[in-house]
Amino acid sequence: MAEPGKVPKALSAGKSAPRKALVPLAKISSKQKGSGKMGRGSFWTRTLLLVLLAVVLAALVWLVFFRRIPPPRAVREDFAHKQTLAQHNQAYAGLPKYSGRDSQPEILYNRAYIVGYSESRENPLWVAFRLDRPASAMQGKRPSKFLVDQRTKSLVNPRDYNKCGFDRGHLAPSFGIGHCFGPEAQNETFLMSNISPQKPNLNRKAWERLERQEDDYADSIGPIWFFAGPAFDDRRQTLNEGEEIPDFFYKILISEKGDQIRFLPFLFPQDVQGNEQLGKFLVSIDEIEKLTKLDFFWSLSDPNEDRLEAFKPTHTW
Repeated sequence: MAEPGKVPKALSAGKSAPRKALVPLAKISSKQKGSGKMGRGSFWTRTLLLVLLAVVLAALVWLVFFRRIPPPRAVREDFAHKQTLAQHNQAYAGLPKYSGRDSQPEILYNRAYIVGYSESRENPLWVAFRLDRPASAMQGKRPSKFLVDQRTKSLVNPRDYNKCGFDRGHLAPSFGIGHCFGPEAQNETFLMSNISPQKPNLNRKAWERLERQEDDYADSIGPIWFFAGPAFDDRRQTLNEGEEIPDFFYKILISEKGDQIRFLPFLFPQDVQGNEQLGKFLVSIDEIEKLTKLDFFWSLSDPNEDRLEAFKPTHTW
């Protein structure tokens, strides 16, 4: 700074202070126009990238949730077919083999279904049956009483389920069996050896909806073979009289189209709301076998069995 009272050198020499260079107005306006073009270009670039990202995400969602994967092709085999016929055409490819730590199930034959019954759990481990297009509707009036199965040692009584919070859940279905095989066969579905404790939302909603779907399949596709039963974890819980409470229920549907086999395996937890889509409960047969210690379809050749049992369907039929 200049000292007080002194004139700056530049002024004293008669020179004016330097001024900033003035930019012509035309140049300023052209720069502003150029920046506008760049802004619009970057906007469309961002928009295009967002659209491409949305397309990629939609494709991933479709692949994960909606793509219908075709089931593996497996050919019907003579040996497995003979095993089915040997079990009155009710247990597809033969009776399941059990490798659990408790005793082997007792095999109980009925008019239209077979039971593998566990005396230690006081439950069926599996039931096997077939539904077909009936020549005529043979069903009678629904039976009003459940029956003690005198063939069993445990002699489970229907009264054991009174006020316990669980329904008497049919494994071989009353309506389907009666519709296909008549009133006497339907009466046998009310034997307590065909019954397992099911929570009401499962028995009266999800399981019942699956049974209705099975009837439709039998009428439109027929014949359909089934395995159904409970599955237990390591924490044993029982009703007051000793019947073990299952943690899951499985059902496997088997159909033949020409010489091709296809499976539809379901696994339901006890705690369902009941209004879920049935496809939510589709699993592989390998998962069911691991949980139940049952070996299904052992009479198929290993390549056929391995391919079919590892496959998890993405949709119902």
